[in-house]
Amino acid sequence: MRQRVAFRFAFEASHFYRLPHLSDEDNARLFGKASRHHGHNYQVEVVYRLAPQTPAAALETLAHATRQRINAQFDHRCINIEHPAFREQLPTTENLAVYLWRDLREGLNAAVEEVSVHESETLASAYAGEQATDSEGVARPVVTMTRLYTFSAAHRLYNPHLSDEQNRAIYGKCANPYGHGHDYKLEITVKGVPDPITGMVMNLTELDALVQAEVLRHLDHKHLNEETPPFDHIPPTSENLVAFIVERLTPHLQGNARLHRVRLWETPRSYFEWQAES
Repeated sequence: MRQRVAFRFAFEASHFYRLPHLSDEDNARLFGKASRHHGHNYQVEVVYRLAPQTPAAALETLAHATRQRINAQFDHRCINIEHPAFREQLPTTENLAVYLWRDLREGLNAAVEEVSVHESETLASAYAGEQATDSEGVARPVVTMTRLYTFSAAHRLYNPHLSDEQNRAIYGKCANPYGHGHDYKLEITVKGVPDPITGMVMNLTELDALVQAEVLRHLDHKHLNEETPPFDHIPPTSENLVAFIVERLTPHLQGNARLHRVRLWETPRSYFEWQAES
C-alpha cells in the first residue's frame, strides 16, 4: 500500500497563444484575447505516490525540490520565449501539465502520479500519465481540461406527487413555497488528446459556446420549477441538475474531447458530481 501526497505551488509567468504560420487576424480568431501577450498567477498541484509513513523530513525535502525545479523554469518568465520546450509548442494548461509530469518524474526521479495546472480560477488541466495511440501508431497524452462557469437560479425542492407535509418532511426549509436561490458554480471537465498544433483538448471558445447554448441559457437567472423543464414536474435538486447537464452536453462531446466530469457547487460547502466510467 502506498500513500498519495499532494503539494501545491504557485508561480507568476506570461505567455501568448500564437501560431507562426498564421496571421495576427487568424490567431485572434482562433485564440481570442489569449493571442496577446498576457500573464497569470499559476497554481500547480503535484500528487506523489509514496511509501506509507514517509518521514516528514523527506516530504519537506521533496516539496522544496519540486518548488525549486518549477520556479527555476517558470517563475517570472515569458514561457514562450524563455522556456525551450515551449518555443515549438504552445504553453496551454494541457501542455504544461504534461511537461511538468514528465519533467518532475525524470528530473527528481520521483513517483509523480498527477500534475494539475491552474491558469486561473476558471481554467485548469491535469495529466496522470494516460496515453492513447493515434492512427500513425504514436502514443499521445490523454489530458483533462476543466472550465468553471457560474449561474444564479431560484428553485423550490418540491415533488408535486407528494403532499405539502411530505415535502416539508423530506426537504425541510428548502420546500418553502416561495423558493430560494443559489449562486451555482459549474465545473465542466472534458478529456482527450491535445491537438498537436494548438495544444488544446478542445478550443475554449467552442466549449464556452456549447455550455452557454445547452446549459446556461436554460438555468441562469431562472426560477427552475417554473421556467426550465423537466423541473416543472421533478424536484430541481442538484443531483437532478447534474443529470440534466450531462444529458444536454454528452451528445455534443463525442469526438476527441469527451465529457469526463460534471461537478456542481450548490454552496461553498457542498458539490454534486457525475464522472464518466473509465
